[in-house]
Amino acid sequence: MLPSTKRIDSHVHFYTAQDLHRVAGSLPYTLPEPHPLTAYLDALIDAGIAPTLINNVHLSILPDSENVFASFEELKNLQATNPLRYGDVKLVGTIKAEPAYATSQRLAHPQVIGARIVLHDARPETVSDTQFSDGQWSAFYARLLPHQHLHIYAKEAETNLRVLRQIPRDVRVIIDHLGTCHPERDITEPAYIALLTEARERGNVWFKGPGYRTSVHPEETARFVMQIVCAVGADKLLLEATDAPHVGTDNQGAPYAGRFDPSNAFNFVDAVAQHVSKETRIPVDQLLRGAAGQLAS
Repeated sequence: MLPSTKRIDSHVHFYTAQDLHRVAGSLPYTLPEPHPLTAYLDALIDAGIAPTLINNVHLSILPDSENVFASFEELKNLQATNPLRYGDVKLVGTIKAEPAYATSQRLAHPQVIGARIVLHDARPETVSDTQFSDGQWSAFYARLLPHQHLHIYAKEAETNLRVLRQIPRDVRVIIDHLGTCHPERDITEPAYIALLTEARERGNVWFKGPGYRTSVHPEETARFVMQIVCAVGADKLLLEATDAPHVGTDNQGAPYAGRFDPSNAFNFVDAVAQHVSKETRIPVDQLLRGAAGQLAS
């Protein structure tokens, strides 16, 4: 048998049919299929991929992150039953960044590494200057432990920037999908440049892949990655991720699920990293997972 290829997945979502049942009928679109942890692990392991570190990120359609906590127990049971198959997997989680939900008790769970703000396609003007900096949010930031981070997802660079500027400067931040899902605005978009500048000045902001929500073309995504590397540094990049189960559509309306599964999502980030490495001489492994310590600490 050939040796397995070790991988980390810095962004994935695990949820069951029972989780989806909680929101059935309340969404303006068809629910995705369940994506349980066990099936994900088995598919990768059977394909010769050995996941070593996985971050189960809060799923925006769910009202809370109880599915994240349930995945911790699911893996614990798997490892007790079959330590040879599952024993090398480390699972961490990023819970919902809602002040009323992200309590000290939930944040104290040893596998919780951060909390996620989800804004999707929110326009910048819809984010007020105090929306994420009032008293309840300030109390939430104070509850974050030193090793934990705030995770921000917005498709617009300027929306990300408006949120980032409200976060206390001592809070570590990870920005989703390389900071923008609008490749048509190019790497020279003023808001994108301002976002990278703010990140560089703060010194504790990371940008995370997989990058296919920026562009499904690796060479185009690579241009944004190189902009991050030049402006912020290769040590502030965490490219290796799948964002499974690949819900939603690209800018042309094509479903991501028709193009990606976890295995070829890894192929995608490999291709992006290879493009960037060729131009910068930075090792591919460093681009893929050089900042993995932000998840493992």
